[in-house]
Amino acid sequence: MDSSIAPSSAGKRGRNSSVILTDRLCEKRVAKRTKLYDRKCPGLYVSITTAGVATFSYKFTDRQTGKQRTGWLSVYNPETFTVEDARSRVYGLKGLGTEAITETFRDQKATKARRGNTVAEIIEERIEWMKTPVRKPDGEMRPRLEAWENTASHLRRFLGARLGKTLAGDVTKHDIATLSNDIVAGKFGKPSVSNARHMRKAASGLFNWAAEAGRDYVTASPCINLPKLDPEHPRTRVLSEEEIRVFWHGLDRELPRAARCTPG
Repeated sequence: MDSSIAPSSAGKRGRNSSVILTDRLCEKRVAKRTKLYDRKCPGLYVSITTAGVATFSYKFTDRQTGKQRTGWLSVYNPETFTVEDARSRVYGLKGLGTEAITETFRDQKATKARRGNTVAEIIEERIEWMKTPVRKPDGEMRPRLEAWENTASHLRRFLGARLGKTLAGDVTKHDIATLSNDIVAGKFGKPSVSNARHMRKAASGLFNWAAEAGRDYVTASPCINLPKLDPEHPRTRVLSEEEIRVFWHGLDRELPRAARCTPG
């Protein structure tokens, strides 16, 4: 079976790709949010986030209005909702007619609104908000939070990886504390109190933002009453005699011309 990714034809899909969707493709990691349309089932596509959440949707044309509409199907899960499940769902919808499809998706949208957003979804929305250019006091347009890339990294690497598919409103302080402890214990690579501290700060900013009026993704932040992290100690390593010798002799070397400082 050909599962290679090929560019879709120019038009409304823009830079999105058309492939024969497989479960394996839904599980691939991506550097940025990616949409893949299914060649076998026209209208079906999957949207994959950097946190590894793959969501199926169906794009169709409303014959009454002539406008394109998109309906949410489900989140990919290898045990409960696969590519074949998504295809079967779309084939079933196509047999209903566009009026019935529109009504079905309208009901689903209301249900999803009551159900809430996942952590992965609010992470991506938060990142878009952080990196949006705004006018600063000096008059220049720069990202709303200028260190947004570091914050985004901690949200995606830790919070998204562990709790991405969890509903934001279901996250508890126990979840955040456990994640923090696992980072310190080295379950996300090298043990790091610093990474745990940065994750907590990023998560606190995320959930406080998510609880603001107008969003109301959560009723309150779960980043409260967390156990204190151990203090970080300054490094005590000193240069060896050999390293001092190399450094000392290096001071006598002439700098390359490009590295020299010229008077201003």
